[in-house]
Amino acid sequence: MPKNNESNQKPRPLQRLSLYFFNRPRRTAILCLALVFFGIASYTTLLKREGFPAIETPFAASQGTYLVNDPAKVDQEAARPLSEFLLEQDGVKSIQTQSFNNFFTAIVSYEESVDAEKRSNELQTAIDQRNILPEQSRSKLEAFKFGYTERGDDLVISFYSEQLVDYDVLIAKAAEAAEIIKNKDLPLVEDASIINPYQTARNPITGQEELAQKSFERYGKRRNNQNQFYQSVVIGIQAVENIDRLEFDEQVRTAVQEINSSSSFDGYQATISASDAPQINTQISELQSTLLEGLLAVLIVGSIVIAIRASIITVLSMVTVIAITNGLLYAIGYSLNTITLFALILGLSLIVDDTIIMVEALDAQRKKRKDPKKAVSEATRKISRAMIAATFTAALSFTPLIFVGGILGSFIRAIPVTIISALFISLIVALVFIPLYARFFLLGRKQIGEENVHEISAGLEAKIAKFISRPMIWAKDSRKRLIAVCLSAIIFSFAFIGAGAYMFQLVTFNIFPSAKDANQLSVNITFPPSTDIAGAQTIASDIEKIAAETIGENFVQGAYYGQANTQNAIINIELTDYKDRGIRAPELVDKLSAKFKQFNGATVSVNQLDAGPPPSAFTARVDSSQNRESAIRLANDIASFLKSVELTRLDGSTAATDTVTSPNPSVYTRNDDQEYVSVSATYEDTDTTTLVTLTQTAVEKEFPKEKVASYGVGENALSFNFGQETENQDSFKTLALAFPAVLAVIYVLLAFQFKSFLQPILIFMAIPFSLFGITLGLYVTDNALSFFAMLGFFALIGLSIKNTILLTDYANQARREGMRPVDAMHEALAERFRPLIATSLTAVVSLVPLALTSPFWEGLAVVLIFGLLSSTFLVVTAFPYYYLTAEFIRSKVSILNFVTWLAISFAIGFPLYQVMAPLAIIAPIAAVIAIIIFKKYRYA
Repeated sequence: MPKNNESNQKPRPLQRLSLYFFNRPRRTAILCLALVFFGIASYTTLLKREGFPAIETPFAASQGTYLVNDPAKVDQEAARPLSEFLLEQDGVKSIQTQSFNNFFTAIVSYEESVDAEKRSNELQTAIDQRNILPEQSRSKLEAFKFGYTERGDDLVISFYSEQLVDYDVLIAKAAEAAEIIKNKDLPLVEDASIINPYQTARNPITGQEELAQKSFERYGKRRNNQNQFYQSVVIGIQAVENIDRLEFDEQVRTAVQEINSSSSFDGYQATISASDAPQINTQISELQSTLLEGLLAVLIVGSIVIAIRASIITVLSMVTVIAITNGLLYAIGYSLNTITLFALILGLSLIVDDTIIMVEALDAQRKKRKDPKKAVSEATRKISRAMIAATFTAALSFTPLIFVGGILGSFIRAIPVTIISALFISLIVALVFIPLYARFFLLGRKQIGEENVHEISAGLEAKIAKFISRPMIWAKDSRKRLIAVCLSAIIFSFAFIGAGAYMFQLVTFNIFPSAKDANQLSVNITFPPSTDIAGAQTIASDIEKIAAETIGENFVQGAYYGQANTQNAIINIELTDYKDRGIRAPELVDKLSAKFKQFNGATVSVNQLDAGPPPSAFTARVDSSQNRESAIRLANDIASFLKSVELTRLDGSTAATDTVTSPNPSVYTRNDDQEYVSVSATYEDTDTTTLVTLTQTAVEKEFPKEKVASYGVGENALSFNFGQETENQDSFKTLALAFPAVLAVIYVLLAFQFKSFLQPILIFMAIPFSLFGITLGLYVTDNALSFFAMLGFFALIGLSIKNTILLTDYANQARREGMRPVDAMHEALAERFRPLIATSLTAVVSLVPLALTSPFWEGLAVVLIFGLLSSTFLVVTAFPYYYLTAEFIRSKVSILNFVTWLAISFAIGFPLYQVMAPLAIIAPIAAVIAIIIFKKYRYA
């Protein structure tokens, strides 16, 4: 067969790039070391450690006092005027108020472009100047800040005494301790102050200043094998902007130790009860463990599948990529936080591709050539096109995350930025630095040449590739045989895709499901109407005892973080680390929930605290502006219905509500100046996104407009609000809408790269090939289709398409050298089987420890592991026959047929996309088959 002479081919730009750095080893080594050392310095020293990235939120909150001991009066004379005024102001999107006996709260939502802090200060000035509130009322509108307390503290100290101490004395000593911390020379501490449970306000009847207790605080710890709660005071610590949270925590801990050792605080104790530092340390530890395990997997798998020296180069390259990525994160002003750590862990499975592909290509060339320069040049020529296409495809697959809006979008924007950066850095490292590493480890005088290459598994790999190719070799000289084997392979793969689509309905859907385990729980208490502060503390104490006894030795500490009042309270409980605990957090949640079902003093629900947002409750609202009593009666009837409703999922399984909270008549709530009462429900099961939708459908069916109107509140009085869940669903819809647009961009890129309209569709088949593994993996491991699973899917797009790009590109090279389609694909399988299997196996093996040891990462790791196994299996067994079919079609299809194919693809794909987005990728292949069948029938 005719072949082009390599020596007569003009070097491509990327070949010249690789050779330029390969021929200047000293300069290249200096550049590499400088970048790596800067990256290591960034990771160890320069990058700030944060819990979450600092973002501006379009919210503000106001807490006010009005001592009239009448919630209706507080609502009418304070909350309502404030709401009406703010709704008229520029930049204000909505406002929600709640009024109690002597207090009120207001949550203001601004337009996204508004500077919340600046606008809040302006509005507060206007409120004061125009006397919007009664003279005796006091209120302060402040921009919302993420933190552990309502005012946004970055660290919480619980100050308590194990002895019986007068509460006023305890408050005074806590204030003294806060003042000491504030006045110490702590560069990272901006402010330290207590959250005073008392508020001073003027009584409108007497005109005198009065002290009213608004909240209470308790702190619990395990001591001498017993769990005990004490009355306490919260000291909130606020950090200066843009600081390292680990250093901040260390400074505060030093100050706390000095207070505890001071004789002036004998009998008192200060303890840090909330800080980002432990979580950050855990995540950094997990990142380092995952990196080390991944590198070990690369070393072992690479040694077996390719060569020991090649695997060492791959490990060095991955370390280089991670180091340079950290340096880039520092350079662009990012921090090392939950989001960037998440992205780095996810990126580990992606950056291995370019490195292994390049290393394997060099390893393959070293046995064919004695000249290292020619080996580098030819290796780059062989795989540079595929590497660029695979890198750009993987990078583009993460662009939908850039389009996510709202608070969620602001939080996760660092994920696509970090991963896309790492992908392009891995491409540069593959082309520039891997040849340098190969110069010393792989292309030395004693390592180059066929006589010096000794591969462990080359024979086995060749036999497997030959076995896979056997059917096409058997059929290549007979059109009937070739059609038969191609159709058999396509039907075989469609059976897998169909099975995946069927299992999809068995997988639960929850945007932010609870992890399989966690180190924190929250006990949420809703007190009965008209409960006073003393009664609330008594009820909370009873709940603490039950929680402490049930959790037992797994209890570390617990606190309210200043968020306990006469309406509700939240006990934040820290557990022993899940790695050292015999019982999982969900089991403890079930035990506590069972105990509190029999508790009559208050409504109690228990949740585990995960890194994502807490699970949202189903909330139904009834407009009470026309008739409050009737609205409460309707809300109570809805509550009764929710307690008995049975929800049926698509797969036939049923679920029920766990805790239902009826409206509190002593609390007046407004949303955009519309008064309403509400009823809410939580669930025992974790697929919250599915269940809130089913619950809304059930309530609307049970309470149609005519029935709602019969209560005397108006037929449109019933509405629904799911809080953060609504925004999460909107963000998820954004991903779904962006996904086809991204596929279209990838299609154009691949069409340009491969100079074909059909081959990009062929390459896309790797995505539905993964569907069976994704759904099977999620189902057997009991993981939901979630936001984290979707992140795994986006990563999987790049990983799986890389396999089809490798095979297609190499087959195309063989075709250009004069081979027939069957011989070209046989050659592609023989030559590309090793890097294809090496990259897939390495990614899978490196992710297995993460899936087994980290409950937070399990869903993402499962999608990648099972999806990659499924896709890789079908790529090596079925995809070659798709290629042969496509080559036959390319030789026969006219422009008219292409337009027809495009129209049929859209007609089939659009309905499939509505049912399940990944299935839409089947449409182009189905359209081809439809055209072939139609033409055969027509001319028969």
